[in-house]
Amino acid sequence: MRRLSSFFFLFALALLLTACGSGKQAVPPSETNQVEQEPSNPNSPVQEIQGASTKLTVYYSDSDLTKLVTEERVVNYSDDTEKYEAAIALLGESDEEGHFPLWKNFAYHSLSFKDGVLTIDAKGDNQYNLGSGGEAFAIDALKQTLFQFSEVEKIRILVDGKPAESLMGHVSIDDPITRD
Repeated sequence: MRRLSSFFFLFALALLLTACGSGKQAVPPSETNQVEQEPSNPNSPVQEIQGASTKLTVYYSDSDLTKLVTEERVVNYSDDTEKYEAAIALLGESDEEGHFPLWKNFAYHSLSFKDGVLTIDAKGDNQYNLGSGGEAFAIDALKQTLFQFSEVEKIRILVDGKPAESLMGHVSIDDPITRD
């Protein structure tokens, strides 16, 4: 358990450092930041262009890794890339006790969307200790969360820019993940 806690701390640190270096916000802004970002005229058409939000059901595991549990969360974004980045960041954090974020400390090089395919280029130095059941839950949580965006038809996961057979050695990701 201590090793798992250390893993999550390092993942969070890596995610934070990645977000700092990318020039883009990797996690959704806090409520305090939202207030500061809103224009003074709420009826202005600029507000629609500058930012939007959407409600998502985000998937986590229970603390025993026996089933997926959900939380309703809000994603704030100004463009599609930020929307997907924020959703992935939410997969790595939970507001509720007993909910285990399966994507905590997940770091990636880039994220892109083209022709219905969301491509995530994961960092090869990500460390996972979830076992086969945990990996299956993690992939399922990613699918169920990201496929709520109607434009996402497939999810392709690369590792260091190259196709990979699996993230943790148990679940195949060599083909793009499609909607069920």
